[in-house]
Amino acid sequence: MSNMQNEAVKRTVQLRILTGMSIFAGLALMLFLRELTVYIFDILLLVILFFAVFEVMRATKAKDRGIKYHYVYVYLACAYIMFFVGTILDPAFGFWAHIIAQLAVLLVFVVYTFFMYYVDTAFIKKCRLKKAKVGTESWRVVLQYLKIIGYPASLIYGFFALNHFTGVLPAEFASINMGLFGLLLVFVIAASSDTCAYAVGNIIKGPKLCPKISPGKTWSGTIAGLFGGVLGSLILLLIFSTDPAFGDFFLSIGINADLGLVVFGLIGLFGSVVTQAAGLFASKLKRKYKINDYGKILPGHGGVMDRVDGQIACAVFIFLVLSIICFIL
Repeated sequence: MSNMQNEAVKRTVQLRILTGMSIFAGLALMLFLRELTVYIFDILLLVILFFAVFEVMRATKAKDRGIKYHYVYVYLACAYIMFFVGTILDPAFGFWAHIIAQLAVLLVFVVYTFFMYYVDTAFIKKCRLKKAKVGTESWRVVLQYLKIIGYPASLIYGFFALNHFTGVLPAEFASINMGLFGLLLVFVIAASSDTCAYAVGNIIKGPKLCPKISPGKTWSGTIAGLFGGVLGSLILLLIFSTDPAFGDFFLSIGINADLGLVVFGLIGLFGSVVTQAAGLFASKLKRKYKINDYGKILPGHGGVMDRVDGQIACAVFIFLVLSIICFIL
């Protein structure tokens, strides 16, 4: 490798580190503002979500396929409004009903979109030119909408639910900030998994994991990422365990200190699996549409979606796991 190439690699790494530090500072600020009110965190999540959805729509050339951006944003806005109204009326009701509410909004969105295309004169003419059935083509477009919405919009199902998790715990455990714990669990597992995978993969290298999908990922990095997820989860558990109320809550559902290490070790392990699998899915989608990054808003890291692709899947996983631990066990 020439000196010029070495310098280019060095600048890229430095830029990546600086951007990473900025992302960390931004996340810390978001969590700080969350302590004022969880709805500030909601607003910031919505901003991230809208950026992520825009990047996915642009990357997949959604506009060229007749998908209207404002339809997608209307759905996302309506879905959050339903969730917001529920949490205002009753935190517990809003928490459990928000998925049903969003599915109801999604159903209305699907039916409305189908009929909008079914009566769209320009769309009907295109169908006739292609000798295609209007109804079949309308459903095809609707399914494209669902694909574009569903990928980044799982933020709503994961992060928003975790953000409001504390509000549905029993009154005697109201002092436990389980929402913050859940959010940090996502960020710590994803960050420690990605960091370990990136560092070890670049140092040890070795056989590629999926060279056709993501040439940079190696088996050594993947395995290191699993250990990183476990380590991050256990460290966070030990930090929160310094709060007696936190320990008492888990003891009340039959999880002692030893069992807690096993449970959260497994959560870290499978959280890393989910995070890395989501990253591979994102890479596969980018390869399909022949792009390197979803955007350029984060120098050295790509777009917003490049940073949250694994975390949105991990957030859904952590939400489901904490729901099982807190309300089923």
